[in-house]
Order: sequence, then C-alpha cells, then structure tokens
Amino acid sequence: MKPTFEIIKRDFERGLLNRRLEMPLKIRNAILHILRNDGRPSVFSEQELDIGSEVCEAFIMKHVKKLLGNAGVRTATFKPESPLYEVLLSYQGGTTYFKEAATTVAKKLDEIMNRHPSISPCDLLVTRVGSKDGEYLAVLQLGYQEVYAHKTSNADNQLTLCTALPFSTGRVEYACLIALDGPSMPISILEKPAVIDGEAVLYFSELFLECDSSPSKKEQAKLIDEINNEFIDEYYNGNPTVHAQIKTALLEESDESEGFVNMDKVAAQVFDAQDELKFQYVNTLREAGIQEDLPLGQKVVRQQFGTQRIKSENGIEIKFPAELAVEGDSIEITTHGDGSVTVLLKNLRTV
Repeated sequence: MKPTFEIIKRDFERGLLNRRLEMPLKIRNAILHILRNDGRPSVFSEQELDIGSEVCEAFIMKHVKKLLGNAGVRTATFKPESPLYEVLLSYQGGTTYFKEAATTVAKKLDEIMNRHPSISPCDLLVTRVGSKDGEYLAVLQLGYQEVYAHKTSNADNQLTLCTALPFSTGRVEYACLIALDGPSMPISILEKPAVIDGEAVLYFSELFLECDSSPSKKEQAKLIDEINNEFIDEYYNGNPTVHAQIKTALLEESDESEGFVNMDKVAAQVFDAQDELKFQYVNTLREAGIQEDLPLGQKVVRQQFGTQRIKSENGIEIKFPAELAVEGDSIEITTHGDGSVTVLLKNLRTV
C-alpha cells in the first residue's frame, strides 16, 4: 500500500532524506536531452553521458548538492495516478532500464512544453546518484543563458554570443530529487510559478511530476512572519517590541532544538500568562496550515527572523538584531498611545 502524503511529509520534516544524503555521493548514470518547443525538433539522446569525465562529474555534483542544500525545496509524494510514478516503479523493479526511463521522463516534459509554448526551451538532465544508504534519481531542467565568447578566424578575433548551460553564474530553477529505496518514492522539488495561459502555475509538480507537495522551509518561515505582522497589528497596534520578542523566541527555540521550531513553545514564551492571546496566536497559525513542530533549520530562521526593522512614515528606517530590542541594553523602544514610537540607542561603540 502506498503510504499517505502525511507520513511521507513527516519523514521529510524529520530530515531523514537530507541526513542520508550527507554521505558521499556517486553518480551511477546520467543522460542529457534537448527539449524544444520553438519549431525545432527536440533531441533525445541515444547515449548516456560519460560519467567518468571530470567535467561531467563536476557539473552534476554541483547542481545535485545545491538542490540538497536549498531551503526553497518543497517535499512531495507522487499521486497514485501519476504516469511518471508508474515509469519509476518499473525502473525501480528492474523491468525498465535507466535510458528508457529517463527518455520517457523527458518526453513527458517535452509534451507539456509543446502544449504550453510559454515554457522556455531547455536541456533536461536525468541522473541517478547513490550514497551508502540509498539511491536517488535527480531530474534537472537546465534553462539557457547567454554568455560572451571569442570567435577566431585566422588572426581575426571577434566577440560573439553563445548559449550555455547554468553553472558558475546561473542557477537551476526547476529540479527534483526522487528517493528510489521504497514504493513511496518521496520527492524534493525546487520550482517557481510560471505564467501559463495568463495564470501562475507550478507546472513542474502539478503537470509534469503530478504530485502533492507541502510548502518549503522558506515559504513556511515567510508565512509565519506575515502572520506575526498581522497579529501584532491587530492586538498590539504594531508594537515593534512584541514583534522582536516573537522573533527572539523563534531564534532561541531554533538554536535549542537544532533547527526545529515548536510554535506552542514560542507562544508560551512570548505571551506567558496571557492565555487568551496565546490561544488566538496558535489558532491563527493552525488555520494557516502551520504545524506545531517545524524543521525550518537554523539558517532559515536566522535569515527570516534575525533582523528587526522599524520604518517611519517620512522614510527613516532602523535595522538591528531582534534580540537587542528584548535585552534592552543597546536599544530601548517606547510605544506611545498614538501609535508612534521612540527609539533610544544606548552604550554603542562605533567600529
């Protein structure tokens, strides 16, 4: 029986996939297809890439490792009716070989691109990588970038524009990593909305993979920040000190729990004996889909909640570490009845 999405999501949130992939990776297979929807025919490779090549290995490893460490990655599981899920089950079971499975994957995306010409032509890299504890299939949609190069004819050197794959200066915006160990095949997805027929669509997950996904770490942290802003505006008239208290509680919770954040504990620390406010805050989070325990990671928490900003109507903006507003030794914030604030900077040493 195919495990439920909630079970797969839970395993991802516990960090099982990323912990396993901290092991050294080895490239097993790789193939590159050229997908076009601009009137020219697509090119489906008949040969796998030379994975013994240093150039090939460097390119694949760079992008797979960036995919692993990206906080914008969503977690997902295939829908039972997904055609690609059936193909990968066949590949996993040994009845379909790598090249055949990878070409089927590429043709599925090619068909979607030709139905929706607003999706840009690309190369599609499909590679199998393994570690000591598991095997994974990575699918990376490689968008093109223009680079300058020299063109030489005899002693005549001229500049020309060339189309290149993303590496040092480019980035992959659509990619996924699929675990091949069990029938559930959990997925890590990197994507962004694309405008198709006038609407923003997550075509990589919805049309191509056909899977159910959950928000990324960055998306969840941003949503919490938006809820904090609205909650403080409603119940505290936008008091920046309370905002800093919530941010500091999130930072402390993340540091103590190695990147995990328990929102009930955060609420208990900030609102203390104010049971009604504590209930309202937690309930607002639940209604927005924020779970009790979140594996946001210390880096994401620090990036999203580490800084407090105060911006005035006349354009004055003050930015400082959120903890300083709570400690009170360097910054003292006073909120007045009319909603204005006074910020006092104390005991500062210039550098």
